[in-house]
Formats: sequence, structure tokens, C-alpha cells
Amino acid sequence: MTAVLVFVVLLLVLAGAGAAAVVSGQRARFHKANQVVPGLPSRAPAAWAGAHTTEAKLHRRLRDAIAAMRANPAVKDGWAIDSRVALEHHALAVDDRLVAVAALPEPVRAQPLAAVADAVAAVEAAVASLAASGPELGGQDGLYRAMAEVQASVAQLGEG
Repeated sequence: MTAVLVFVVLLLVLAGAGAAAVVSGQRARFHKANQVVPGLPSRAPAAWAGAHTTEAKLHRRLRDAIAAMRANPAVKDGWAIDSRVALEHHALAVDDRLVAVAALPEPVRAQPLAAVADAVAAVEAAVASLAASGPELGGQDGLYRAMAEVQASVAQLGEG
């Protein structure tokens, strides 16, 4: 009887440790998936990874734009590294502003949220321009215009 009891207790301890390991791994993957720039923590709430609020959707659009940019083999070349780093920096700034806007009371949130949505769209446009402006495509004029729009959007957010 004692051997059976020891076996059951040992089995329960192992099951608990296994469950804790699985939960910890899932939590880490969930946190990593919520980062706008991989490897850099986001101040966005973890709930935004699956929420349907406007703020959560904008956060995921930023995350997805940066992921698309990083998946583009062209941005691994020397000509695009500076642009990629600048876009990642701007995306983090927009995400930080998004977190701040989400904390505002509902009656005053609409206008700042619209400005953040414009900044998210500017980041997406810059990512698209980066994808379409490789050196073999004849220059980076579109990228420079898109980057200027992103910088203007981020500057406008900083003033607001």
C-alpha cells in the first residue's frame, strides 16, 4: 500500500511539473508573438495578441508589417539595413504611443487613436515601399518618401 501511495504522489508531482513547463513555454511564446520587433519587449498588454479592440488590431498590424519586412530577403542586404532599423525604431515609437492612447478615457481617445492609425498605415506603406525599391528596381525614391511620411507621423504623435 505504501509503495502505491508513493507512486501516486510521484506521478502527481511529475504531472504538475510537466503542466507547469507547458504553461511556461506557452506563456513565453505568447509574449514573443506580441513583440512588434522580435527580441525587443513591447509595452502592449498581452491580451492584445488576440483581442478585437481597435488598439489591439493596430498593434498586430504593426507587428505583422515588421514581420513582413524582416521576411523580405532584400532587407538583409547592405542597402536596406539602415531603412529596416529606422522602420523598426519608428514602429516601436508608434506602438508605445498606441499603448499610451489606449490608456486615455474613452471620450477623448478618438482623435489620438486616429493619428496613431495614420502612423500605423505610414509604417505599412514604408514596408511596402521597401519591398518594392530594391537596387535592381532603379532606386529608392518611393522608400524615401514613405520613410519621410513615417517620420512625420511619428513626429506628429510626439507633439500630440
